[in-house]
Amino acid sequence: MDYKNTPEGRSVQSKYGKILHASRPEPPHNHPRMPMSNRAKIFSPFAALRGYEDEITSEGRDHLKGNRIELSEEGKQALSQKISQLRKGQELTIKYFTDGYYENVAGVLDAVDAITKELRIYTGFINDTGKELPTIIAFEDILEIGVNMT
Repeated sequence: MDYKNTPEGRSVQSKYGKILHASRPEPPHNHPRMPMSNRAKIFSPFAALRGYEDEITSEGRDHLKGNRIELSEEGKQALSQKISQLRKGQELTIKYFTDGYYENVAGVLDAVDAITKELRIYTGFINDTGKELPTIIAFEDILEIGVNMT
């Protein structure tokens, strides 16, 4: 079916017939068209309040702050035994207490330091200089350790 012969087509033709097939006007020479490569830039999102989203997220997180869970003596012994069996290069999932929250972190064990009572685990975090830094977790902050079998 031909659109021009429909009632809608005839209505459009009667309203806009004079300009329907006209060419698009060219902009004046003192104001050239924007190149297509720059057009996307004018539609990119704009964050007027830099850091606002992070602040809102942290405010909401403050309501979730909690206290450290104290392990029983049996729980401490089981955790201590699990730590003593860990070996460098194992993939781990650790739940630990930091800054009023419990965090879950997964990564590869770098070292178990019995003197400072800390674990070093590489999680893939890369700092500003481009180096991967380990996450250091104190034994006393650990709630759970899971060894990932791959």
